Amino acid sequence: MLKFNKHYVTDGTTKARVFYSLDNRIDGRKCVTLYAKDYSNALGKLLLDSYRNETDLITDYFEKGRAVLFEDNPLYSAARARAELNKLN
Repeated sequence: MLKFNKHYVTDGTTKARVFYSLDNRIDGRKCVTLYAKDYSNALGKLLLDSYRNETDLITDYFEKGRAVLFEDNPLYSAARARAELNKLN
């Protein structure tokens, strides 16, 4: 079971540092996007089905990889609740 914290996601063993973004798609679909903060690939280990890394290590300084969770994903509600809390702080 994953736990979504303010600055990271964890399964109790692996910890992936992330930042959250809500509903940032051009098609208007509701989603939570988790952006990895480092190059450790920890987010990819935690969210195998949702993780994408289409970055170029040489030129992409700000994005290390991301996972997009849509409403049909079982983790969506927990991730959205955390992202909304983060927006308030």
